[in-house]
Amino acid sequence: MARFPERIQQLIEDFNTLPGIGRKTAERLVFFILKKNNAYIEKFSQDLSQLTGVKRCTECHNFSFVQDICELCTDPKRDKTTLCIVEEHHDLNVIEETGNFTGLYHILDGVLNPIEGMTEDKLNLKNLAERIRKNKVTEVILALNPDMQGEATIMYLNKILSQLPDLKITRLARGLPMGSDIEYADEVTLCNALSNRREV
Repeated sequence: MARFPERIQQLIEDFNTLPGIGRKTAERLVFFILKKNNAYIEKFSQDLSQLTGVKRCTECHNFSFVQDICELCTDPKRDKTTLCIVEEHHDLNVIEETGNFTGLYHILDGVLNPIEGMTEDKLNLKNLAERIRKNKVTEVILALNPDMQGEATIMYLNKILSQLPDLKITRLARGLPMGSDIEYADEVTLCNALSNRREV
């Protein structure tokens, strides 16, 4: 294995820890940055260091830079009676880009996957029932990927949420093919899936 100066080697190893980045790709990324001018490297470094100030919203678990509660949760124009449960932050962003949903979100930070140690106690569920009661939520949309882990999580959430009175529980329509990720769905498919959601 090629050895580079220690600082370069460390940066390659840092990039190599990112999901989907292998050793060769990590090397290419580092050498791409090294070929840039100092102004580019400084800005890149500053952008990364500013991430240390990121907070997690105490309501929906989205990222927030200023307050403990994110902009979406404090937006008075959002429909607080509709709550969309998603697996990850990028799923929230993809749904937002459709412009077809005006409710609030709840990010689980994963789905049930016992083989990888992802059990119900590791999902962001502690404040879910409290949020539903506080905001007088009338509908919860389960917007999870239609794969085995997503289906298992939907069944688990349905079991918990069905105990709450006067709550409609829906899921995205089958506009999303089995085994696909919400993150890569096109806008039309996602709009149809939201519009044609059905009760669990």
